[in-house]
Amino acid sequence: MGDLASENPPSSILIVGAGVFGLSTALALLSSPHYAKTHITILDSRTPHPTSAHPHVNPLTASIDSSRLTRADYAVPAYASLAASAQKLWQSGWAGDGRYKESGLVFVAHKDGGPGEKYVKDSLENVLALQKERNMHKQDVEDTLNGEDSQIEFLADRLAVEKLMRGTEGGSGDWGYVNWGSGWVNAAGAIEEARIKVNKLAKQRGGLEWVSGQVERLLFSDEGVAEIPSTPASATQSTRTVTGVLLTDSTRLGAPLVVLAAGAWTPSLLDVRSRIIATGQILSYIQLSSSEAARLADIPALLNESTGMFLVPPTPDGVLKIARHGYGYRNPVRIPNPERIGSGEEIEVSIPALDFKTMPSEGKAACRTALRELVPWLGERPFAHTRICWYADTPTGDFLVDYVPRYGKSLMVATGGSGHAFKFFPVLGQKIVERMEGMLSGELGRLWGWGEGLESFTSCEDGSRGGSRGMVWEEEIRRTG
Repeated sequence: MGDLASENPPSSILIVGAGVFGLSTALALLSSPHYAKTHITILDSRTPHPTSAHPHVNPLTASIDSSRLTRADYAVPAYASLAASAQKLWQSGWAGDGRYKESGLVFVAHKDGGPGEKYVKDSLENVLALQKERNMHKQDVEDTLNGEDSQIEFLADRLAVEKLMRGTEGGSGDWGYVNWGSGWVNAAGAIEEARIKVNKLAKQRGGLEWVSGQVERLLFSDEGVAEIPSTPASATQSTRTVTGVLLTDSTRLGAPLVVLAAGAWTPSLLDVRSRIIATGQILSYIQLSSSEAARLADIPALLNESTGMFLVPPTPDGVLKIARHGYGYRNPVRIPNPERIGSGEEIEVSIPALDFKTMPSEGKAACRTALRELVPWLGERPFAHTRICWYADTPTGDFLVDYVPRYGKSLMVATGGSGHAFKFFPVLGQKIVERMEGMLSGELGRLWGWGEGLESFTSCEDGSRGGSRGMVWEEEIRRTG
């Protein structure tokens, strides 16, 4: 099969997953005349919840939350540029009325020579270059820093950070900068809005089907063959193809092209041991009174790249969020090899634990320490609730958007958000379709490729993580008691 851009598109495409990757892919396909006759099926693992604030949104999706940071502050230029294009759409109301808040983002680190410090330095260089590109009358990058027209302010020390975090009486880091062009989005609301966009486009063109159900496994072209062929994770294309998925209720869904956008659950459906692990990340929430919320209403968000801890300003209903973008908790389990069902072969993978609410004591302590530092006058306030968000982490933090070589053009993966994908939501789908058509080139084409993987990796090493490496979910839960 050649590039989809130069030939007839598939008669149908099955998208497994209705999170950021799945919905953005659907939006891009539905918006393209090239796929006007392609039937699109979106498989969501959860049924609607009529009593929920967002009844049609899967509550287990990684990006379901009261807030997610949006920023162009990335250490890799290709991501900074793509995020900047997404930021324009967030600013223009892509998520729906009132869901985007341009609070600004304080980006800080410790002066310890660690990866967090380098990440902030590289991010500052990239956002300054982007700003210079927008303001071509500037003579050099330095002119864009702290200038009259600059959205970027350098923060030389902790005192400058604390001065900027007005109302909190706290701060974090030894130095950094604030990007007033960054902010945050009501993430659950944005997912809901994307679903509305999908349905509106489908109403205009037809050819869309939503299916609710749990995937049991992928279906293969050699189903029923007595001897199960060996297709190791490193294998190149064989005659075996993916033909669809089998649901837990025995329903079979088929399509010439399956797009696996299953996030942290991907390792349970495909052998991606060298490419994706699920890691649990900690989120905590403080309920503020109306006067407390007013006191913090104008503060920027803050992210410390040396610790991974971050603060998001109060939501309209007065909820303050303290969380960590960290190495996270792995949840290693042994499962039958999902590509060799019936062979007796088992593999060890990390997939989400069933508990999304219990936070290990280590995580509670980290959030409490951060709260005491960032907002001392709230330091002992009980958490209103806590949550575990399960990332699909890759070794380098780069997304995994590519065909799986051993299955030709029958199976494509679009996952590996590594805690970053939501920021790119408005523009991500177009890039996924470019990959689908063989048109994704340049740095993103390289970074998002199937590649060689990294055997036995246990943490994402993109320079933006905090906390301890090597934590295991069950061990931390046992320590919690």
